[in-house]
Amino acid sequence: MSWYRGQSVISKRTLAQWMAESKKDYHFRVRNKEQAETSVVKFVFSENINKDRRLYTACRTAYNCYLDYCYRQSLTPLTNRQFKKNMELLGFVYQKHHRFYAGYYGNKVTTAYKNIGIIKR
Repeated sequence: MSWYRGQSVISKRTLAQWMAESKKDYHFRVRNKEQAETSVVKFVFSENINKDRRLYTACRTAYNCYLDYCYRQSLTPLTNRQFKKNMELLGFVYQKHHRFYAGYYGNKVTTAYKNIGIIKR
C-alpha cells in the first residue's frame, strides 16, 4: 500500500500474497515454556494462534481470546496483569503500536503484543 496525493493506493499484490511468496523463515520460537503458567502455554500453542515475527495483536484482543480459550477448556484464567507477565516471559513483546486505534478518537495509541497473531474462525 502506498500513498498518492493523500489517497491510499493498493497494489495488486496483497499482503497475504507477499507473505506467502517470501522465502525467509518468519516463525517465532517461544522461550521459557517451563517457567510460564500452563494455561498461557496451552493457549499460545493452540490451533487459533499463529506465531510469526511480522504479526501484531492488540492486547485486549489477545486477552479476550485467552479468556474464551480458558472457558472452553475449563481452565482457570489468569488476571490481565499476570497474563501480560507470562506473555513477556514467553518472548512476546508488549509495546505501544500506532496501528491499533481505539475509541472515538482515531489518534489514540493502544498496546499490542508482537510476534503473535490470532486466526479467526
